[in-house]
Amino acid sequence: MLNILVTGSKGFIGKNLLKKLDGKTFNVLEFNRDDSLDTLEELINQSDFIVHLAGEVRPNSSSDDFKNSNTLLTQNMIDTLKKYNKHIPILVVSTIHAKLLKNEYGKTKREAELLVENYSKETNTNCFIYRLPHVFGEGCKPNYNSVVSTWIYNSINDLEIKIFDRNIQMHYVYVQDIVDEFFSIIEAKTLQEMYIEPTKVYQTTLGEVVDMIEEFKQNIQNQDYKLCNSELKQKLFDTYLDYYRNPNV
Repeated sequence: MLNILVTGSKGFIGKNLLKKLDGKTFNVLEFNRDDSLDTLEELINQSDFIVHLAGEVRPNSSSDDFKNSNTLLTQNMIDTLKKYNKHIPILVVSTIHAKLLKNEYGKTKREAELLVENYSKETNTNCFIYRLPHVFGEGCKPNYNSVVSTWIYNSINDLEIKIFDRNIQMHYVYVQDIVDEFFSIIEAKTLQEMYIEPTKVYQTTLGEVVDMIEEFKQNIQNQDYKLCNSELKQKLFDTYLDYYRNPNV
């Protein structure tokens, strides 16, 4: 049985990935923010595949927070793999901000990418670096780092939805699509390209997202409500329904 280590398993993407892996022929090992580096070393030594989701994403975090959680945690992981001479695949979640290098988040994610890239080349091991745009979906905390989750939460709780510019262009991916892609890689374990961008990306504007959320609010109790033929709108509505049914998320 394949031992899969998921770092950040209690986070937004991590929780959804664990649901996807549940019941499959894998043994899932979990590492989270409150666990020690000694625990991480023990788990890595047991692992056959690592899905590295842990990291700092909150915009108001300090430079040290980004450095410790994004760069240094990844460095520790790589050092441990080398210590035990383990050559195992790593799927690491990065961000499109790693291309831009405009803030500490993007810079430290790029540093983490390079650590994994070098490990892959040095050990001739398949590694997969996923550069994600904004992710939305079930289980994301409001008032954290996702404006979609915050707006849905505000809508359901009759709070104001604040929008600076309706015309800002956005690219979104749906968390269930992402974990499906991760699962395919875990099963196959081989892929030619190291740097990956999601297959399904939805382009929209902030104004369009707000309009859809307001439409959902008006129709959430309407049994005859039907969505138009739009994948993005359907996935946003599924997310809205999840918050509506689970208000304490």
